[in-house]
Amino acid sequence: MKYSNPRTEAVVEDWPHGRKRVTARFFVETNSRGSRVGRVTTGKPKYTTYHKHMVIVDGDDGRIYPVGVTSSGQVCVWDGTLKTNNYLYNGEDYQGLLSMMTPNEEA
Repeated sequence: MKYSNPRTEAVVEDWPHGRKRVTARFFVETNSRGSRVGRVTTGKPKYTTYHKHMVIVDGDDGRIYPVGVTSSGQVCVWDGTLKTNNYLYNGEDYQGLLSMMTPNEEA
């Protein structure tokens, strides 16, 4: 899987919600506990767990993925429903996602 377009907000039109389609808004929330991604469709937001850094990326399959890096350096890729995640420890996906998670030190 190839990931691209790291960002802190995303809007998905035509998100499945039961028998209807709605607009889903994804956002990164940061506070003293860390960063997490939230998704709002029609009611209360649903959240991932906290991570050291988080972004929202596009997968080459056309889907959105919240991605976080833990305090121990593991990269965690969530699905768009925010129900399941996978941890990556090495490989091309790991290095590419880790570079997207590192705050840009240039300025």
